[in-house]
Amino acid sequence: MADAGFALPFQEAIDFLRGKLDVPTASWTDIREAMHARAFVVAGAIKSQLIADFHAAINAAIAEGRTLAQFRQDFDRIVAAHGWDYNGSRNWRSAVIYNTNMRMAVAAGRWAQGLRLAADGTKVYIRYTAVLDSRTRPAHREWHGVILPMDHPFWDTHFPPNGWNCRCSIQFLTDHDLARWGWTVTSAEDIPAILWEQRPLQTPDGTETVSVPEGVDTGFGYNVGKAAWGRGADRVAIEKHGSWTELDVPAGLRQVAEPLDPVATTVTEGPRAPAIPPAPTLPGMPPAPVVDPDRLRELLRLAIGGDDVTFTDPSGETVSVSQAIVDHMLEKPGRQDGREAFFPFIPDLVTDPQEIWIGFAASDESGRVSLRRRYVQYLQLGKDRVLGLVADADGNRWSGLTFLRGGQSAFGNLRSGLRIYRK
Repeated sequence: MADAGFALPFQEAIDFLRGKLDVPTASWTDIREAMHARAFVVAGAIKSQLIADFHAAINAAIAEGRTLAQFRQDFDRIVAAHGWDYNGSRNWRSAVIYNTNMRMAVAAGRWAQGLRLAADGTKVYIRYTAVLDSRTRPAHREWHGVILPMDHPFWDTHFPPNGWNCRCSIQFLTDHDLARWGWTVTSAEDIPAILWEQRPLQTPDGTETVSVPEGVDTGFGYNVGKAAWGRGADRVAIEKHGSWTELDVPAGLRQVAEPLDPVATTVTEGPRAPAIPPAPTLPGMPPAPVVDPDRLRELLRLAIGGDDVTFTDPSGETVSVSQAIVDHMLEKPGRQDGREAFFPFIPDLVTDPQEIWIGFAASDESGRVSLRRRYVQYLQLGKDRVLGLVADADGNRWSGLTFLRGGQSAFGNLRSGLRIYRK
């Protein structure tokens, strides 16, 4: 593995790569920063089998300790089999795919090891180590030797690798290690300042401006380990929507329709807005909200046929629906808003949706990024009134049910991410 700057891989790195979902992308900017912790992408690869073959080759490379030269044999075979017309030279493109995936996997795996080390209450520190030669970036050279607690915010943006072909790494240290080596924790006045730059980013939709820390390449200003595993050893339930890739959404957004759950309300306008599929008719409006917990659980039980039932969507993915829905509703009074009237639609919403989208959501508490599947259904309330149902599933478990009322133009915000199914 000398090509990528590390020795043999380890299980956490293998698990990180294997756990990624294959996502087609036209450009490397389609998936941003922490989203890469859950998505396996090869820029410009939009055919599912092409992506799957590259994913398998990378999985084999890290599991078996294959070198870049060996990976290039797989690269040539895959390109020939699919007739893939990629950008750049063969050596450059294969090296980018290999080195970036390997280094990010090792970084994520190292973070998982640090979490285990800290699980018993041990105080864990991280020491930044750079390769001090003529190829070392000046900023990375300055960060060499910085020692800070694992939970210090510096590691949110500067946990290596910090750029394309960055060879920097980290060491985990305990108080015993510090005493053994005669090292001390970096003092407050010596902690490198995090200065943010505004940089142009070329995307298929035009030029955007993004904020990136100085010394860090665009796209690397995040902690891949934290995005993959979280801040703590235990997973924290995701409660909020966030970090969805906005595809197929034009410029010119406006606010409409008051949502009944914390969901973004920006919607599309104009000729580029995707058409809403035909909606079945639902007479009347939801009845008065039910507030009795036992009654809510009974209504859900009747609607889905039990307390914990697994459904299969049109793509073959399974979704487990349980009384956690009611638990979520009971946490805050604002969630007792009559959505139980739509419990009977849950089985069809998963097994026969009008659309399925995938996107990414990050937990504010853990920092972990999860892939979210969004099921969308539209119900016609009248000539000019539509009700949109949206169900989110994180890790094959139902994580939320939201509904919005409004005209058809009010539902562009429900259709964000990457659409993988349309009825």
